[in-house]
Amino acid sequence: MLPDRTSVSKLIWLLLLVMAPVTLRAQQKKVNTSPTPAWLVPYLPDLTKKPNVKNISDGYYILLSEEQRQVELKSTYHHFIRKILSEAGIQNGSEVSVDYDPQYEKLVFHKIIIHRDGKEINRLAGAKFKLLQQEQDLSRFIYSGTYTAFLILEDVRKGDQIEYAYSITGDNPIFEGKLDSKVYFVAYEPIVNYYRNIIVSPARHLNFKSFNNAVLPPPKAWNGLTVYEWNSIELRESDNINYTPSWYNSFTRLQISEYNTWKDVAAWGMRVNATTAPGPELQRKIAALKKSANGDKAVYLQQALRFVQDDIRYMGIEMGEYSHRPNTPDKVLAQRFGDCKDKALLLCTLLHANDINASMAYVNTDLKGTISNMLPSPNAFTHAIVCTRFNNKTYWLDATMSYQRGQLQDFCEPDYQQALVVTDTTTQLTPIVQTTRGLITARESFTLPDDEGKDGSLEVTTSYHRDDADGQRAELAATSMKDKEKSYLSYYKKLYGEVTIKDAISIQDSIAANILRVNESYVIHHLWKKDSSTHKLQFTANAQSFYDLLSYVTDEQRKVPVTLRYPYDLDYKIIINTPIEWSLDQTPLRIKNEYYQFDYTAEKDGHFITLSYQFKTFSDHIPVKYIPQYVKELKKMIEVTSLDLTWKPDFTPVSHPEFKGNWLAIILALLAAAIFAHLAVLYYNYSVLPVKHPLEPLPIAGGLVLLAIGLTFSPMGDVVRLFKMEVFNYQVWTTISARKDLGNITVVQLFLISEVLIHVFLLAYSVLLAVLFFNKRDTFPFALATYYFICTVFIYADNSLNTYYFKPSTPESIISLNSVLSPLLRMAIWVPYLLTSERAKATFIMPHPTLQG
Repeated sequence: MLPDRTSVSKLIWLLLLVMAPVTLRAQQKKVNTSPTPAWLVPYLPDLTKKPNVKNISDGYYILLSEEQRQVELKSTYHHFIRKILSEAGIQNGSEVSVDYDPQYEKLVFHKIIIHRDGKEINRLAGAKFKLLQQEQDLSRFIYSGTYTAFLILEDVRKGDQIEYAYSITGDNPIFEGKLDSKVYFVAYEPIVNYYRNIIVSPARHLNFKSFNNAVLPPPKAWNGLTVYEWNSIELRESDNINYTPSWYNSFTRLQISEYNTWKDVAAWGMRVNATTAPGPELQRKIAALKKSANGDKAVYLQQALRFVQDDIRYMGIEMGEYSHRPNTPDKVLAQRFGDCKDKALLLCTLLHANDINASMAYVNTDLKGTISNMLPSPNAFTHAIVCTRFNNKTYWLDATMSYQRGQLQDFCEPDYQQALVVTDTTTQLTPIVQTTRGLITARESFTLPDDEGKDGSLEVTTSYHRDDADGQRAELAATSMKDKEKSYLSYYKKLYGEVTIKDAISIQDSIAANILRVNESYVIHHLWKKDSSTHKLQFTANAQSFYDLLSYVTDEQRKVPVTLRYPYDLDYKIIINTPIEWSLDQTPLRIKNEYYQFDYTAEKDGHFITLSYQFKTFSDHIPVKYIPQYVKELKKMIEVTSLDLTWKPDFTPVSHPEFKGNWLAIILALLAAAIFAHLAVLYYNYSVLPVKHPLEPLPIAGGLVLLAIGLTFSPMGDVVRLFKMEVFNYQVWTTISARKDLGNITVVQLFLISEVLIHVFLLAYSVLLAVLFFNKRDTFPFALATYYFICTVFIYADNSLNTYYFKPSTPESIISLNSVLSPLLRMAIWVPYLLTSERAKATFIMPHPTLQG
């Protein structure tokens, strides 16, 4: 991990001061010149060819790009001709720039010529080269010692051809003279004549690997040597493809290597990483670590790791062979800095000193597991870590992770996938198996105000576990708290508008458990946004933390894999405290495949709405074959990354509720009550049986007593249910009316009003039944059977429609599905009893009073 920005600035200035004399001496040197080498293979380009003008940018094109590599002489010849077409070409194409490493390379120019109107103008003689030491990797704390020979050509004109040729002689001695190279056959700018060759001794055994249909030419003999040559190139459009894995490379290319096996590379690594016995200072450090560990090797291992990670700062002086050879552990300890290989070798030395098995391991942080597709090569790797076997378990330790905390057994394996463990027994790559992974839990809690003019609030708590805590700890260490608060605030302002910080960010860091918790608190001003046409208030909760993880791809025909953040495990909840009980219609979503798993649920508990998102990845990419399905699943996931809430609040604050009725429902209920009461009176006056004399009904006794109790309390229950109907509440009515997810809102409103009317009807009916029962009317048995039938049909239909519109668990579902059983059970008991019981037949015999005379 990297130090903070202030440390970077100080380090850069220090290095610039140290290297200033070297740079000045370099600038005073002259670039060497010589005739064209005699060893070149003859090549005659067609300089009359022209590119497609549509492909030309920057006002020039490359008429010739020639490169010949004489491996036995360790020399590479470069020859270019650049055609200037316009003023833009003069601006962009009038410089010559060559990078080289003076530690082991020698730069020699052979020609610099401007071809103009059939004449050759020699610009090599007296050329004022600037030798610059730019160190472009210094911001990453890597100092390589490379130089740039830079020449600004004078008097360049439209139509000129700029021709220049140079050779770079010398190889990095760390590779022991073995060939390890790549040849690319793609270009982003027009190259009319393209030529590459490799000239080697026939005694060299070269291995070739083709990528993306690169053609391997047959070898040919020339002057006792073997030549491989290529003279064609594919012009590519610029690859502006988003969301591609770091290891993906679509270029047509060849890899060439003299290394036959990974065992050869491991053997090379053993030679490169050879060490001597620890010096006095290193011995004292080992003794101090042992004393502190008090004989506990697990404690010793972690203390040694923590020392190298935290006390040996990251800085690489990678000049010459030290691009791949680590400095001695004694030197690294003394200077208290080193790059990945320096720190890894020091850690191995510390562990060996206490009889802990440890080896250097090479990995590639970009190519990851795809290095297994490459030819064996030292250049297949970009990073060095440590592989240790401890207590029958393999651990992969990265000595550059300065903020790694927690216990050894909880360490997460780095996602490098494949490693070359540098031992004398290694024969192949070793998989790095993921057994432990990090976790991020995020909670965003919104409190929505009960009035448009009031402020809302947002409380955010994010917990990072294991390697996610390590990464967040490093990020916090590299950024001031002021900048972090500013960054977080800007993030939420983009989502919710006028946001201010309520309380400063607080951080709780549990070192032992390796859990880092970040707490944020904000005030959201004018949280509710008013719709100018409907005058309703709106708020949208965004699951941005999840949305930002998604690789947004829409092309189902895409031919490039899609990257996934891996390993990744997110548990994310949005909790919304609403001013009223909200209706909620959200279907759970679950997507699981071999690449990722996503789960979404939305739940309501009183005034609280909770949106839950869980996302876990099992791979670092989605292959091309699955992209059509991924595009479909992506649409589903994006659909649930936001929730729109719309309402029209009362004039009275919700915190002190004063009932505001829905007068439409109230008036219709009163009218229905009057109509159904009138119908009940008419039915009461109706008699269906012949009048029997004498009119001496039996008293209500036996089982009829139970029926009497039920009929007495039935109207009371109907009254309670009627008055509890939320449709009479204007807030609920307007909230439902504003919901866009319910489809045709007029149909929904008619359904809700119909519920009211039927409940009024059932109330009037239950009162009528009680009157008929206690007056022992002859119409009672038929009326009761009809009532039970109507109740059963109504309850079933009502629940079905409520389920369709609102889901069973919402407040709008007035009677649960279980209540269907109640009228069915009562009907099954009382209707047969009334029809078969002699007591019932002798009790309900009274006609209407007008017929009793």
